[in-house]
Amino acid sequence: MSSTRTIERVQRLKLADSVAEQLERLILEGQYSIGDKLPTERALAEEFGVGRSSMREALRTVESSGLLRTDHGVGVFVVSNTKKVFGPADMYLDEDYTVPDLFEVRLALEREAAGLAAKRITEEESSRLRDILQRAGNPAISDDEFIRLDGELHRGISGASRNPLLLHLSESIAPLFDTYSHRVIRLPGRRAAAHTGHTLIVEAVTAGRVRDARTAVVNHLREVERDIIEFLNEKEPAKH
Repeated sequence: MSSTRTIERVQRLKLADSVAEQLERLILEGQYSIGDKLPTERALAEEFGVGRSSMREALRTVESSGLLRTDHGVGVFVVSNTKKVFGPADMYLDEDYTVPDLFEVRLALEREAAGLAAKRITEEESSRLRDILQRAGNPAISDDEFIRLDGELHRGISGASRNPLLLHLSESIAPLFDTYSHRVIRLPGRRAAAHTGHTLIVEAVTAGRVRDARTAVVNHLREVERDIIEFLNEKEPAKH
């Protein structure tokens, strides 16, 4: 492993992403080599000049790109110098369900939840949804925090439907939703597009516009599907 690594002190507000970008660069440039064991999380945090929580999140981000592997109790190792891109295999969330499976269920549940919420939502619930939306719109928050708020927003709308079974069904797919969200959040423009879609849904629900609320959900989910398909088509090698 090279002893001449150049690490810049992070100045941007979004610390974890800044650290992840630098760490990826060090690996891609060969300053960390395949097989190298990284310093401890504490040592890395001190080296980059950030807190341990930001360092931990950065390591997860770089690991999700396929460059690192964590062996619990042993350490974090460099396993590749080529970033993994979202591809057809990533359409499988686990051995039983695919992303299209999830979207079909989300469409059924979230469209109905939004329509019912628009009829039944209280002012307190409306205020809470707006607050979640405002926090999610802060560009300085991490992708992990955005995903957490995303889930909180959808649960809030389901809760406002006043249908406990609908809320239970929505919560039952939360683990798949979390897996999917972490996989696609770094696609180009995905986070900004997601926030725009959420804004339109919340505006319709809190204004009591039932038809608009359902339409906003459908448009939001269809746009996500379209973004994913277009990205996969761009990555698919040309056939001769």
